[in-house]
Amino acid sequence: MVEAVTAQEMQKLDRYTVDTIGMPSLVLMERTALAVIEVMAAGKFDLSNVLVIAGLGNNGGDGIAIARLLMQKGIRGDLLVLGDEKRAAPNTVTQLNIARAYGLPVQHRVRDFRNYTVIIDALFGIGLTKPVPTKLGEVIKRVNAANIPVVSVDVPSGLNATTGEILGSSIRAEATVTFGYPKTGLLKNEGLKRAGDIYVKDIGIYKPEQLTPISNS
Repeated sequence: MVEAVTAQEMQKLDRYTVDTIGMPSLVLMERTALAVIEVMAAGKFDLSNVLVIAGLGNNGGDGIAIARLLMQKGIRGDLLVLGDEKRAAPNTVTQLNIARAYGLPVQHRVRDFRNYTVIIDALFGIGLTKPVPTKLGEVIKRVNAANIPVVSVDVPSGLNATTGEILGSSIRAEATVTFGYPKTGLLKNEGLKRAGDIYVKDIGIYKPEQLTPISNS
């Protein structure tokens, strides 16, 4: 089994991949989005009406890329972006601009989550260390109450990716698609109850000691 890492360890690996290896972060976002779609397209989920919930951080950027690619594949769905877009991370702003250029509408409110057949949770990622803000916590509770299958991107929103503790409120996912390495918080405490089926996807992030040069001989 692939060794699990903490949120801090994964953040260091992300930075190493982008800053030292030179892999553009937007490329990693696209790979992330494709990996989630691959899991969803395997047949377990009803994709007749998909909702993507995206936050303002890089996890939200992943979600926006997922929503765009689903639209381009002809899959019906909506993109819900929560929070003030002026506060979004730079890559997330870029993904929003790309999505709008492709003609994907952006919503900021959903009346009834039960109208959807599956929900993609890209609200908070591994960087969350403080309790979920009250308004977003209410959204998480509404999603859970809707009893619709949820696929979380990297970790269920509201779950501490290192400790597996709930930070105020947490998504209850049917599946979690995580990248590079499983996060320790998915494998203990509330993570065992909230993550559902865990899929670990290779998007090009590795520990330095795993990068063995290919011999030309």
